[in-house]
Amino acid sequence: MARVLLVEDEVLISMSTGMLLKDEGYLVEVASDGARGLEMALASPPDLIITDYMMPRMNGLDMIVELRARGSRMPIVLATSVPETQLPPSYSGGHDAHITKPYYVAQILEIIARLLG
Repeated sequence: MARVLLVEDEVLISMSTGMLLKDEGYLVEVASDGARGLEMALASPPDLIITDYMMPRMNGLDMIVELRARGSRMPIVLATSVPETQLPPSYSGGHDAHITKPYYVAQILEIIARLLG
């Protein structure tokens, strides 16, 4: 069973996405901000991370950069309402897929399946 770390500060989104993924057979852990997501990912690396961009304490982009700087190579999906072309120029990348919110169930499941093989 693949472990997914969902890093999302919007409670309704984290609950609905978490339930969807659990129904599909994934083990889901949730962090409500990038700092907690970073701690959880470093302590027990998941098979895949889905993260929002704009969150309190540490945003998703900073979390991705920090994970990659520490050698983490698990696939990361950036799920945000910000189009990929409008991410800050200072962001050096590091996510494996981008999905625009609101996303469809089929979209997120296809991305996860592709990244996990």
